[in-house]
Amino acid sequence: MRTERLVVANARGKYLALLLCALAFVAIGALIVLRQPGLGGFLIGGASIAFFGAGAVLFTFQLLDRRPRLILDDDGLNDRTLAVGIIPWRDIADARLLTVRGHAFVCLELRNPEHWTDKLSPRQRRLAALNQRMGYAMLNVNLAGAAVDPQAVLQRILTYSAMYEPGRG
Repeated sequence: MRTERLVVANARGKYLALLLCALAFVAIGALIVLRQPGLGGFLIGGASIAFFGAGAVLFTFQLLDRRPRLILDDDGLNDRTLAVGIIPWRDIADARLLTVRGHAFVCLELRNPEHWTDKLSPRQRRLAALNQRMGYAMLNVNLAGAAVDPQAVLQRILTYSAMYEPGRG
């Protein structure tokens, strides 16, 4: 069986828009610092510069990052943001799509979740456990900021995991 390879990158247009907005707020913060004398203007303007400046750095990195974010192919699912490596299709028992405040996640139900969570750092394990308590799966494919239709990713995961299901001919 051959699967059609899907390579998903960051949504560069979205990150460009976010970068421009962040830079606008940095400029507004600078104007506040320059035009509002005293501690209040300095604190408000400085906070705007620091917060939105950090966002601008993050959005610039995401805009310039050309590495694949998600790859679905014969080997399985490789989500770079999960940092657990390639999850073979036979290890995925089920998947479901959840959306929180407009951000889509594909929740992965794995046949042996401990195998995958053992690859996480202690901090990531605590976050995975919190995810589960909140109704998500231990491992979730975050599609926020990805240039892909979440429903298409979900359907592909369900189709491929069924094709490679253990015990299936």
